[in-house]
Amino acid sequence: MTHAISERRRALLSCASVAITALACAALMTAAVILDAPAGALPFLVVTCIACPMAAAFELARAVAVLRDPHAELRSELDRIPETPHPLGF
Repeated sequence: MTHAISERRRALLSCASVAITALACAALMTAAVILDAPAGALPFLVVTCIACPMAAAFELARAVAVLRDPHAELRSELDRIPETPHPLGF
């Protein structure tokens, strides 16, 4: 039971980190525009502010799947258990 709780908590933390990453990147781009960032820093800022939320979104799909399907943890645990052959060969 504690494994299911920790998996759900991990999924919620993942969703929260994606939201925080997106907000931080938006704030960084807004600050760069308002404060007239140097021209040399703009390509780095654009790449960073686009790539970071995209990288965080890869984990988001898994987290949403865990939050939607409460039996996903059980299936993943069952997939880890090795299968043994039937004693009569069936």
